[in-house]
Amino acid sequence: MAEIAYRFRKYTSLSPAYRLEDENGAPISALPVAPRTGTVSAANSTSTPLDAAATFTGTAEDVSGYNSVVIAVKTDQDGTYTIQFSTDGTNWDSTLTRYYRTTQIEAPHRFTVTRQYMRVTFTNTSASNQTFIRLQTSYGDKAPLNVPIDAVVAPDYDATIVRPTNYRHEVTLGRRQGAGAWNKFGYNQDVDVGTEVVASFGGTFAPLTTASTLTISSTSVADTDGGTGAQGVVIYGVDANRVAQIAVVTLSGTTPVVTAQSWLGVNRMSIYLAGSGQANAGTITATATTGGATQAQMPTGDGTTQQCIFFTQLGHTALAEWLTIHTVKPSGQNPTVTVKGWVFSAVSNAKYNVLNETFDTAVETSRYLSLPIPFPIGERSAFWLEATTDRADTVIECRFSLIEYRDADA
Repeated sequence: MAEIAYRFRKYTSLSPAYRLEDENGAPISALPVAPRTGTVSAANSTSTPLDAAATFTGTAEDVSGYNSVVIAVKTDQDGTYTIQFSTDGTNWDSTLTRYYRTTQIEAPHRFTVTRQYMRVTFTNTSASNQTFIRLQTSYGDKAPLNVPIDAVVAPDYDATIVRPTNYRHEVTLGRRQGAGAWNKFGYNQDVDVGTEVVASFGGTFAPLTTASTLTISSTSVADTDGGTGAQGVVIYGVDANRVAQIAVVTLSGTTPVVTAQSWLGVNRMSIYLAGSGQANAGTITATATTGGATQAQMPTGDGTTQQCIFFTQLGHTALAEWLTIHTVKPSGQNPTVTVKGWVFSAVSNAKYNVLNETFDTAVETSRYLSLPIPFPIGERSAFWLEATTDRADTVIECRFSLIEYRDADA
């Protein structure tokens, strides 16, 4: 290959200047530029542990020579950190916030330089002192971050997901951190004239406002540790602070067993381990030890609860997109059925009617609702369905699904 000769030639337009030409006099716009390797910022990095509620504030630095900033943090207490940009190093016109949670994936974050100066802050938002912190800030021409193709994806990853994906499938499989899928289903096989909850235990339902342990028993002696029926159950719900909790309880047949944990609501109770019968031999019921109200019930042979009741945990919002309602009419009768959806908010201590569907079973017995905008169920809330009928022995069956999302600052 022939060598290329370069030369500068002075030329004049409005003012004298120089341009780069090849050996034939053709202009060359620029020579290749080697990529910058990056610089670690001592002024915006720290390894000094912070006391509870204390803040590290970095020093303003001129980053106009770089196009990106990467911040990586590791510590043992929850916190909040920001990257701030300024045109003069004094007035911080742009603040981008990230939340550090010790229980979550904490990937580095990449930021595009948008003003001449920047600095970093980190606040220990926990009630405990840090025992260590490693916060490092670096500048350079940083490429976008990447995620392994088989990794669990955090909601605040600064990376483009390129693997083939179905979002709902990934949430259901646990591959999307901060989001959890729930399929809720239930029935009431004997709604008498009046109003009852859409749950196998029927009657009226009111969410607990004071946490209680659960008293669990079966109608069959076979549902016991070592028995042929259900030997233990797993309970999913919310605790006294409305934080999600899971507990496994060993059964003792018809003898009541009291949970070690206190609960404000149950989202599901299912068989944890079964004997040779491979199903619960009797109906297993969990009642509030204080007050005695039924919180969950597993009908004989069903293996799991049948109740259209959901409790959103603290720091989360649940989004529901669809609902199915089906009725089975009493013989020779055509009841008018109304299904209502209720939300109780522990924040306001009030309940709200958020769904009202009435239909004549002489015309239709099923209804499917597809919501163009998902219906939100806020944190510390309970959502449940109830049915009203004008004919005894009406059967109501419902199903809905939702995704529960962790709030950005939770």
